[in-house]
Amino acid sequence: MIEPAPKVEAARASAAKPQDPPAAASVEISERVQAERPPGVECVVAEPPADGGSFIRSRDGVIGCDRNKNDGKNNKLSLEALRSDHGGKLPFEAPAGIIIGPADKNSFQKLVKPFRIFNERAFVSYGEIRRYIAMVDTNLFVYAEKSDPTPLYTIPFSDLIASKEDPNRPDFYSHTVSPEANVGLPFSNKTKGCLDTVLLRDSSMKIVYQIVFDRLETEEGIADIFVSAVGSKRERKR
Repeated sequence: MIEPAPKVEAARASAAKPQDPPAAASVEISERVQAERPPGVECVVAEPPADGGSFIRSRDGVIGCDRNKNDGKNNKLSLEALRSDHGGKLPFEAPAGIIIGPADKNSFQKLVKPFRIFNERAFVSYGEIRRYIAMVDTNLFVYAEKSDPTPLYTIPFSDLIASKEDPNRPDFYSHTVSPEANVGLPFSNKTKGCLDTVLLRDSSMKIVYQIVFDRLETEEGIADIFVSAVGSKRERKR
């Protein structure tokens, strides 16, 4: 004899308890943004002065940006506003990849540094680091996109030295960007041919920033133009 099936109650909407969405995504975004921002650089949340005076600055003298209180219409930090404040044209602006700091090297890599055949290089794709930069005095405003109302952060370069990197003899501590197919010796990955790299170093010649330009979306000689602009601004500041 077949036993009757157990009685099952109908599902009720009230039985389903709403759950809070996972917070992992917000944590990941926060960590990524914080990782990109250079040490000592903070984003000051404050409205730009209504009288058109100087911008709010952090304790390190870095120009701050407003992410909460501006509606974008009267933003003093948008590219359009910056151009307007400087006669309609900035000394330099262009899309560029930004890498903060030198590549990490372990003890073995440092030990075999003289033997370039073992120079295993850190690499990243250009798309991951692509930003838009604009030069104002001796600061680089770094935007996620050209149309953004505020920069992610600024880079003061008055104490930094700019030099174009030789793609055939890259700095030991620089990154390879969008490496080409490796057809040579082991670990000889080389930055993509259309990309030019400029290194911003401190007085001890340590890499502080690596700026990468794509000639296909800018122009030939863009790296040289940038180096010249940085040098000119530094000289005027002295």
